[in-house]
Formats: sequence, structure tokens, C-alpha cells
Amino acid sequence: MSFGKFILNYKTMSILCRQLASAYEGGIPIIQALQIVGDNFPSRKVKTILYHCADDLIRGATLSEALQKAEVFPDLFVQLVSAGEKSGRLDTILRDLSSYYEDLWKMKRSTIASLIYPISQLVLGWFLGSFALGIVQHIGLEKAFSLSMYFSSYISFQIKVIIVFIALIMIFIFLKNLISFQSTLYGILRYIYPFSFIIHKFSLARFFKSLALLYSSGIPITEALLQSSELLPSSDYQKDIFAVVHLIRNGSNLEKSFKTLSWIGRLGQEMIAIGEQSGKLDETLQKVSEYFLLDAQQALKVASKIFSILILLAVGVIIGFIVISFYAQLYGNMFKQLGI
Repeated sequence: MSFGKFILNYKTMSILCRQLASAYEGGIPIIQALQIVGDNFPSRKVKTILYHCADDLIRGATLSEALQKAEVFPDLFVQLVSAGEKSGRLDTILRDLSSYYEDLWKMKRSTIASLIYPISQLVLGWFLGSFALGIVQHIGLEKAFSLSMYFSSYISFQIKVIIVFIALIMIFIFLKNLISFQSTLYGILRYIYPFSFIIHKFSLARFFKSLALLYSSGIPITEALLQSSELLPSSDYQKDIFAVVHLIRNGSNLEKSFKTLSWIGRLGQEMIAIGEQSGKLDETLQKVSEYFLLDAQQALKVASKIFSILILLAVGVIIGFIVISFYAQLYGNMFKQLGI
């Protein structure tokens, strides 16, 4: 069974995990929980997926096998559900995953909200700027200028622009959940500042969150490291994790092993050392994840401010170009009439 190469977004995953956790914690068997959540889920597509997963469980599959077969759930979600099944802590895992995806969705929402004002300025600058620039360009033409005719042609031009823009938006909405599109977009943005920094911090937050959840589920730290390494932003980081696993398997402790990972920073290394010494490694890994997530959120705020400033500068450049063009055209015509 395959529902196409797309994955469910953060908002959907947050709602799904929360509802499944509530039903399962209430003593409802997971098969019935899937069916009940599917009955009340607003998305028809997700409803169909949950029904198919319930049917797979009836036929003898495990929940993680059914989720993986659907091919629409994030790998981290499937991994942690599998760990929850093996450890008997599926309800806790689902609740933790609900909080995790809720944090990601809030982060995404705050980013979009912070970009609304600068983007609205850019759109306003486009419409007013293109209108004024068009008038400036018509100044001095030999044929008489008709404002009504110009306004009609301007409206026709902007309608075409809006149609193209809406088409691009619809294409993006269709593609944004496709795995191939996300991989391509991620591959481009990871080399562009400040997106590269945000992706780095966000990937580390996901890595340590996954590591904390897997380890708290009873999975050995080496296996948890290997599974979580798939969430890291580059193959070089994954190779570093393989080296850490090799050190641990050869008798090294976590403190010494993680000292080789310069990219987690000194604070991350010290927190892991404290967690190992205190016997509360799962809680410490959770705190490390929260630390990197806060870093990523702060980086997003900075990036949105930079983007806002760049848009203001762009609008200023447009206005300046219009003013210069207007006076250049005006005085040029005056000098021409004077024979200068």
C-alpha cells in the first residue's frame, strides 16, 4: 500500500499523535484507537490511511510495520513507535511525539507570522512601484498620454502576474510535502546563509530529541545513536556518530566519546557528561535538544529580521529609482524643448 511519495506535515502529525495518545492512554486497543481517530479526523486522506493501518494490524502486522507500509509518516515517528511497542511505553512515546511536532508546528507558524509584514510591504511596493514607474516611462512620449488607457493596460498586466503567482503557489503547495521536493529544497538551502545555520541547529535538535526518546524507551545508546544519526544534516556528521559508536563499543564512556564531536559545542558536551555521571542521561539529552531548538528559533527570528530589512531596502531602492527616473525624464524633456 502506498499513498504517494509525500509525508504528513507537522500540524497533522501533532494532532494525530495527541489523539492517538489520548485514546490509547484511555485503555482503547490500538486498532480501535486508529479507527476512532480516523472517524473524527478532518482530513479524508489521513482518515483513509488510518483505516488501512488498522486493517494491517488486524491481519497481524505491528503498528510500526503498518505505519511504514503507508509511506507517509516521518521516519522518526515510525522509529519511535517501534521503540514504544518493544518497550511497552507506546502511550508515553505518542505523547512525547505530540509535544515534539507541536513545537515544530509553532516554530513554523511563528516564522510565517514574522514574514507576513515584510512580504506585504514587498507586494505593496510591487503594485505601487510598477504603477508609478509605468507613468514615469510614458512622460515625454510624443503621443498623448491617457490615464484611463494606461490604467486599463496596467490592470491587464497585473492580472496576468497574479495568475502566474497563484499558479506558482499552487504548485508549491502540491510539491511541499513530496519527499523528493523536500530533499532538493533542503539540499539547496543548507548551503545558503542564514538557512544553513538554521538547518544545522534544527537538525541537532531533532537528533538529540530522537536520541532522548529512543534511549528512554529502553533502546541501547549505540543503537539509538545509529538510528538518530539519519536526522543529521550531512554524511560527515553521520560518520562522526559511527566513530562515536565504535568508541563506545570498545569501552569508552559517553563523555570521552562525545568530546570528539566538535559540532555539538562545549555546552552540549558538558551537559552529556553531567547526564552520564548523574544517571539521568535521557533527561539531559532532552535538555540538549531543547537548547538546540531554542537556538534554531532564535536564528529564525534573526533571519526574519534580516529578511524584513532587505525587503525595506528593496522597496526603498524601487522608490528611489522611480523618483530619479521621474526627475530625469522631466528635466530631460525641459532641456530638449529648450534645445539644450
